[in-house]
Amino acid sequence: MAQHSCPKCQSSMKEGFVIDHTYGSRGVSTWIEGAPEKSIWVGVKLSGKKTFEVATWRCTRCGYLENYATTEGKVSAWS
Repeated sequence: MAQHSCPKCQSSMKEGFVIDHTYGSRGVSTWIEGAPEKSIWVGVKLSGKKTFEVATWRCTRCGYLENYATTEGKVSAWS
C-alpha cells in the first residue's frame, strides 16, 4: 500500500494490523461483506460471504488509526 498521511494532523502513518485472538490461535482482523446472520452453532453465519483482511495504519504523532479492507478471500462452506 502507498504511504499515508494522517487526516487529523497530516503526520506520517505506519502500516500494521489489529489482531484477533481466537481459541488457541491469533489472526488478522477480517471484514465480512453483508449484514450478520445469527447461527445457533457458530454464533454468526459466514458461509460463502466475501471477506477482506483489514490493514490498519497508525499515525506516528497523534495515534489515530485508519482501517482498510485489503486482501479479498472467501469463507469456506464449513465456516
